[in-house]
Amino acid sequence: MKTSTFFLAVSIGLLFGCSKSSPDPKPDYYVSATIDGKAWMSNVTNSQNTLAAATLSQDLVVIAAGQEANNTNTVIAIAFPKSIPLNKPIAINSTQYSTVAYMLSSNEGYAIDASKGVTGTLTVTRLDETAGIVEGNFSGEGLHNQNGSRISIANGQFRSIIYKTNVTPP
Repeated sequence: MKTSTFFLAVSIGLLFGCSKSSPDPKPDYYVSATIDGKAWMSNVTNSQNTLAAATLSQDLVVIAAGQEANNTNTVIAIAFPKSIPLNKPIAINSTQYSTVAYMLSSNEGYAIDASKGVTGTLTVTRLDETAGIVEGNFSGEGLHNQNGSRISIANGQFRSIIYKTNVTPP
C-alpha cells in the first residue's frame, strides 16, 4: 500500500470532527483498542449516526472511527484488501496493502507497518458485502511518522457497517 492509501484512511477518519458520545460501552458498530496500556473506544458519531464507518475504495476496505477524550480527538483507521482471507491472521504491511493507523492529528500519528520496521497482525473475521458488515481484530506496534517513537496497539477490535454512500461529518 502506498502512502496515498494511508492518507485515504486518515482522511476518512477525519470525517469524525464533531462528536456525540455514546453512553453504551460496546455499541453495535465500533473500533476499540488498548493504546500504550490505555483503553480506546470510538465515541464520535458520523453523518450516518454510527461510531465506525467502512467503505470500499479501489478494492480496499477502509474503516475509520474517532474518539474524543480530554478535549483531544484521535482516529483509528484500518485498511486492507477486499480479497483478504477470512479468519487468518495476516502481517500488517503496506506493501501488501494493509495498515492500521492511530492518528493524533491530520498530519501526525502512528502506523503499524512491517515495511517500516514495526510489526502487527490483522484478522478479518467477517466481510459480508451483502449484509454490509465487516469485523475483526488487530494488534501490533505503531511507529510515529515524525519522531520515530513507538507505541503498543493491543486488543484491537472492529465491527462496522460498510457504507455505499459518502459519510460526511455532522
